[in-house]
Amino acid sequence: MEEATQAFVFFWLAGLFVLSGGMLGLFSKVAVQRKIGLAMASAGLLSLMATPWTLSFSPSSAFGHLLGSLVGPSVLLGVGFYLITFSGNVPVGQLSRADRKTGVVMVLTGVLWLEAMHWWELTPTYPGEVNRYWLIFWPTMLLGVLAFGAGAAALVGLVGEDRQQEQRLMTLLAAFSGLLLLLGAFLDGPNVNHDQFAIEVVLAAADLFGVMVGAAIAVLVFALVLGVYESQQPAPHRLAPPTTEQLAQASKVIASNISGGDESE
Repeated sequence: MEEATQAFVFFWLAGLFVLSGGMLGLFSKVAVQRKIGLAMASAGLLSLMATPWTLSFSPSSAFGHLLGSLVGPSVLLGVGFYLITFSGNVPVGQLSRADRKTGVVMVLTGVLWLEAMHWWELTPTYPGEVNRYWLIFWPTMLLGVLAFGAGAAALVGLVGEDRQQEQRLMTLLAAFSGLLLLLGAFLDGPNVNHDQFAIEVVLAAADLFGVMVGAAIAVLVFALVLGVYESQQPAPHRLAPPTTEQLAQASKVIASNISGGDESE
């Protein structure tokens, strides 16, 4: 098989399987289609993670290597947050307090694992240097968590009622992420120096700013198009006022229902 064909099958087609299968599994109302979608997404994800072996000649295999490196902490964080969420005040399917403690331990382990990938020898290296996709992912994730935590804390403070604990948690999350960004920008890790990290933070901030500006412009354009379309529509047709016969009929029906009569229309 030619290299271009291999790249298409094991990387691009696999990525398409992940996207289409994930959407089918999440949004389809048919059980069989959901199972097929989840199977497609799983097969595509496995193919992407196997690219260090199937596409070792391609630079894109570094992306698959990063996915494989993030499987462990991602599973811990996902299952941990699930246990924490459904062991709280939920109307159905509530888990026990022991499950909540287990979830907290799993989340802390996942966070420490991610931190060890920057501050210890667990940094993803492929093939013989720090994975360039890790240098993009880690600052972008920290900035995203910072923005999400700060925004959620502000939103909960504005529209929430008796949500002080949640607001404090979101504020703590944003502060923790900001602290990690500052530490990474001023202190060297075993594999990533602070200058390189600071440059990646600036680039990630530019990317996130561009995404937010693009989303805002898209919303404004959509609102503009909708406003222009509505302004060009003819005024709705006004119905004629009810006639005397219609009013009499309505009065008869109302009187019948109030008096408990047997007449019906």
